[in-house]
Amino acid sequence: MTMPEAASRPPRRTYLSGPSLACDLTWILWVALKPEWRDNHPLASQILGQRDDVVDRIRTFWADVGPGICFTEVQILAHHAGALGETSPTALWAALESAVPTVPTDLALESESAEDRAVFLQRLERLKSSPTLVRSYLDLLREVWDLVDAVWQAARPRLEDAGRRVVRQLEAGRGLGELVGENCEAFMSWLPDINARIESGQPLLVVPCLFFGKSLYLEFPGLTLVGAGFERNDAEARARTEALARRLKTLADPTRLALLHYLAVTPSTVGDLATGFGLAQPTVSVHAKSLRESGLVRAERQDGRLRLRADPEALENLLEELRGVVVQAGAEVTAADESPLQAPVRR
Repeated sequence: MTMPEAASRPPRRTYLSGPSLACDLTWILWVALKPEWRDNHPLASQILGQRDDVVDRIRTFWADVGPGICFTEVQILAHHAGALGETSPTALWAALESAVPTVPTDLALESESAEDRAVFLQRLERLKSSPTLVRSYLDLLREVWDLVDAVWQAARPRLEDAGRRVVRQLEAGRGLGELVGENCEAFMSWLPDINARIESGQPLLVVPCLFFGKSLYLEFPGLTLVGAGFERNDAEARARTEALARRLKTLADPTRLALLHYLAVTPSTVGDLATGFGLAQPTVSVHAKSLRESGLVRAERQDGRLRLRADPEALENLLEELRGVVVQAGAEVTAADESPLQAPVRR
């Protein structure tokens, strides 16, 4: 390969994934600061509702430095320590403490507003100047996380699985907005910048969160972090399963399923299929139209003839969605049964 050829190659997209104790912790802290969000986050609300004393300490800890603003400095410290993917509380507390003396306080934090960025950097300055404040800060984080650790650790395997699924779908060409933030206007407004960074070669870390809201976006030096929550309201869940059910209904017909199986191996015309399966050509055309409308089969014109072929990416996405609905739901029930806290019933 010549040097000009190497220089012209586009940067490789790098997708990473995994649960993050620091991210879910900051969301618990954020919900504590926003009582009006309690109804939309019943699991976090139930946990926090048991300890009003802890909630009061969360609300007053930074009373003199940006009160009422989320605890994003936790994630800044975790990133600086290389611990954004840490899942052990003990290891995270040690990492945060070790990061305080050397964390930069002139970070660009391009995902944050100028006002919020100034608050977070001022908090870091305060922590750097006071070992006593650091101890109090870590004590608060420990006490908050102790309330949720059992629930979060039980859910960790499904969070890991969800992260892997998202990465596979991103690598298969699905859009980040479609997978994470299409229901969040703020995230969609940032999406062009996020995609530009990914295209330039900046790694993307996808964090599936148990307690989180719609989406999270943080820009760190050398890393873009995007998070998505797993609490879904009934309308969103129904819309998701209805779309999946329509595609499964297409495959419920044994003839269509047989045609799809054949097309996964042998691209064919409608006429070829009619001959091979002993069916009338109009009958095959109806089945083929249904498979194409479901996105499972695509048509390509070759030598003047329209050939049908199964779309392997669409089939893989269908299997991933089915796994997410059935297997993930089963894991949620198991985690809830094993947890000392029961998920609230939604009516």
